[in-house]
Amino acid sequence: MNFTCKDKRILFLFGLAGLVIIVTSFVGCFWQSNNVNNKDDIGSSLSKQQSRDYYSQQSPLYRGIILGRTGEVFAVSQKTISVLARPSKLPQIDDWAPQVSEIIGLDTHDVTKLLSEEQDVICLKDGISVEQGLKLKNMRLKGIEILEKYKRLYPCGSLASPVLGFVDQGGRGLDGIEYTYDSLLSHTNVPQIHGGGRELMLTLEKNIQSSAEKELGEQMKRLKADKGCLVIMSVENGEILALASKPSWDPERFWELPATNITNYSLQDNVDLMVLAPFLNWMLEQSKVPKSKIQSLDKMAHNWKWETLGKGLVLWSPWAEQELKDLISYDDLSRDLWSLGFGQSTGIDLPDEGQGSLSSALPSSQNCFLSLLDITANPIQILRAFSALINGNILVTPHVTLQSPKEFLTSESSVKDQRQAKIPWLTEELMLRSRENLAVRGEPSLASIRWDEQSEQISTQFPAQVTALGFWPEKSPKVSYIVLLDGVKIDPHEHMSTLGRALIVAKQAAQIPLNDEWQTVKSQKTKKEFSWMPNLKGKTARQALDILQSIGISTKLKGVGTVIAQKPRSGTPLNGVKVCSITCE
Repeated sequence: MNFTCKDKRILFLFGLAGLVIIVTSFVGCFWQSNNVNNKDDIGSSLSKQQSRDYYSQQSPLYRGIILGRTGEVFAVSQKTISVLARPSKLPQIDDWAPQVSEIIGLDTHDVTKLLSEEQDVICLKDGISVEQGLKLKNMRLKGIEILEKYKRLYPCGSLASPVLGFVDQGGRGLDGIEYTYDSLLSHTNVPQIHGGGRELMLTLEKNIQSSAEKELGEQMKRLKADKGCLVIMSVENGEILALASKPSWDPERFWELPATNITNYSLQDNVDLMVLAPFLNWMLEQSKVPKSKIQSLDKMAHNWKWETLGKGLVLWSPWAEQELKDLISYDDLSRDLWSLGFGQSTGIDLPDEGQGSLSSALPSSQNCFLSLLDITANPIQILRAFSALINGNILVTPHVTLQSPKEFLTSESSVKDQRQAKIPWLTEELMLRSRENLAVRGEPSLASIRWDEQSEQISTQFPAQVTALGFWPEKSPKVSYIVLLDGVKIDPHEHMSTLGRALIVAKQAAQIPLNDEWQTVKSQKTKKEFSWMPNLKGKTARQALDILQSIGISTKLKGVGTVIAQKPRSGTPLNGVKVCSITCE
């Protein structure tokens, strides 16, 4: 049979088309086989391809774990698997409903009722198991799809919620460190942590944080306060060991509250400086007194009492009423307040910090309290300045995480080096005398009560703002603390010991080893003890990760909580071991 050139071209095109169809079918079968048999990622490709219009904003990738400084889990992403149905693509319901109902544990009638809804995509059930997902996958039923998504869980509930913040349904951080470190946390797109990791570790210790929140709640209850905060900070390196702010909220249900209630009060710059004013001015006056005329500290010890300085202003301090009234402002007060960090950001790694107000020209030659009436600050700023005045003239950078890589911080935050507060008259000898002068047992070192001058006393109509400062230990401070109570309706005089109870929590926090000390102890221990694979069972996930990282071994992590299994087993020589798989629950 003879073919013309035209016929040959037609035959060639038909042959080429057939070849394309065969190759396409082969590739499709190969892809489908891989997709069905992938037990680690059920239907992820299918859900991405066919379910873009459903749960697309509610199916973020894995998000990094947030841990306390001793390994407690504060935030974790939990994988959930859902069954979706597309009624328009499903065959007759009687052909498949009984089998699907049995697999997912629903009554056939319930499945039929769900499908009667007029929607393009219907969720039959959330939270099915991996085994259930595989069974449905193996049915190869057109119109039934499997979707994986991650839900952000906060196992500690409302504990430390103003620090943690929360995420939206798309997994994006909206507040707290979830926002500040959103890039770091969201870049962890697999539930596997390598050496150096993507998890975030807090400076907070769970038990101390819990005690601080409980104590703050008790003080607010006794004094009928509307809101408040209690912050405990290391004076040496700025680690925030506890940050309680109330009202708090459940990060998993933040949308139930109005936006005005979701506030970290330690960052709100509506606090005056009255609590710090007498201390700063007294130190200046003492710096001018010749050594031969310095009054013995023993004569001033334990003379704390409340002094009323006028309508709406009461101070707790070791100075008598007349001494306080005689304190005069000075020309360089604005300069010194700026050197102590007022009117500027502290550099804390939390969003929405208020910087307060600071005038460049404060009036001198008048009572120091009158000079400071229009100056405002946030509690962290006040605590930071107080710490500098009692400890080395150093302005620390407050922070709530133990790692602060600059590249993962938002533009609203920054990591600043600790710097010297440039106050020329603030000497080490003066700071030593100040610490001894302010050391008091069972009560704060300084406190102030402010309310509207229209009223003679605190009331429901004229509530007060109460601020208290303290430190511990007395001779060599490790921690400082601040208590702020706002909307106070009961005079603290009626509950004299209330403000002093925060010192109990501060004493507990002072026992926590700081990050640098802890790292030194850890490295010395690992060098001596670990030439064989250590036994990780019973340790927290955080502790296991730290041990493995310290000996240069990457980690594959499954689950959260306490280690129940590990591979390689304990006792295995470390030579050649690069990865250790640990399972937690």
